[in-house]
Amino acid sequence: MNNALIFIIDTIFDIVCFLFLARLILQICRADFYNPISQGIVKATDPVLKPLRALIPGYRNLDVASLLVAWLIKVIAFAVLFTLDSGTMPGILYLLVRGLFDVLSLLLTIYWFALIFVIVLSFLAPATYHPGTVLLRQVTEPILAPARRLVPSLGGLDFSPILVFMALILARDFLLPELFAALLSWT
Repeated sequence: MNNALIFIIDTIFDIVCFLFLARLILQICRADFYNPISQGIVKATDPVLKPLRALIPGYRNLDVASLLVAWLIKVIAFAVLFTLDSGTMPGILYLLVRGLFDVLSLLLTIYWFALIFVIVLSFLAPATYHPGTVLLRQVTEPILAPARRLVPSLGGLDFSPILVFMALILARDFLLPELFAALLSWT
């Protein structure tokens, strides 16, 4: 029963964190905020972000408040889950570093899945203008465009997502854990 409770709590925290990271991604990519999906994300996150933005302004198109809230959600989630699982509470520095690791890992995972959806949709429904499809294209285009300059299309096939997948997986599975271990060694 304890594993099921941990799974449910972890999933709820991930969904809430996803909303704030989605808001961050939408702003960084300058996605269409009149898109109905964007409006739903804004409506869900505004009660927390509006008062926080009075204290923490953004920097250019980086929504610092969204990033901070996502980080705090991951810190709280790890603290709750660790306490439920082991009955003890980890140190605050460990929690802060672990929260940062979890936020960055989730951010890279979001982009990984967004790329999968864009690729599948480009084969199944290439000319669709569904709000979700449009939003996914707007979000993934900033990371695909540099890869397209490096890997030209061959016979109408775009192989640039392979390069982006490799970079995302390398960052999430190899670089991020090494960075996390290095940060923990300083604490």
